[in-house]
Amino acid sequence: MQILPGTGALGADIAGFTPADAESATGIAWLIGTLRQHPVLRLRGAAWTDAAQIALSTGLRALTGADPAAMLPGAVLRVTNLAAPDGAPLGVLGDGEVSWHSDGWFREQPFAVATLRALVVPPAGGGTHFSDMTAALDTLPAALRAAITGQAIHHQTVYTEAGPLRQGMTHPPSPDIRTWAGVDHPVIRRPALADRPCLYLGRRKQASVIGLPPDASDALLDALWQHATRPALVWTQRWQTGDLLIWD
Repeated sequence: MQILPGTGALGADIAGFTPADAESATGIAWLIGTLRQHPVLRLRGAAWTDAAQIALSTGLRALTGADPAAMLPGAVLRVTNLAAPDGAPLGVLGDGEVSWHSDGWFREQPFAVATLRALVVPPAGGGTHFSDMTAALDTLPAALRAAITGQAIHHQTVYTEAGPLRQGMTHPPSPDIRTWAGVDHPVIRRPALADRPCLYLGRRKQASVIGLPPDASDALLDALWQHATRPALVWTQRWQTGDLLIWD
């Protein structure tokens, strides 16, 4: 198992890691150590199955302190822009463009690690973008850094990324998202596999900075997202069938 030469600080290609290694404590420990150096890992060329991907995710969760039993129902979720013959989306995130987000922003304890595997790849487009949120925090202008120090963001949990109500939720009586059910996360936090803090922005839509009026909150969040998604901070995955990505 090795990191291939020429990979960047954010995304790295891994050679020699197979589904058999996913069921090995040594293999999982090596992978977690590599994630501490490169927050996004790409495994290309191995024949991964749903069962192997579940074993990989379970092992990663166990060694990152996350409860493997807390995996989402179904374990492997489908993400696709394809629709059924009746027009209903086939993927859990709908069939539209997915906006910038941090996985698990809607949970009290966000995911420590996530995996994504390509089954069908379009002939063009379909890239997945990752932003280096540690570098985003390090390069924040002083005024923006001061504005977020000690601040937290309220993330609504009423609606899913695709738009429908979450199970058990009802439409809020007020349009003021500050009053909606949700979870609060600090704007600066340390990921489970990192030694340094990063920006944690969750998702831009229907989020608000606690304690700020809507206009000020929107202006601050827009400035943070604009900074965090600059091309210099972004690594893009150009998918090939069978690719498996892992990120913290």
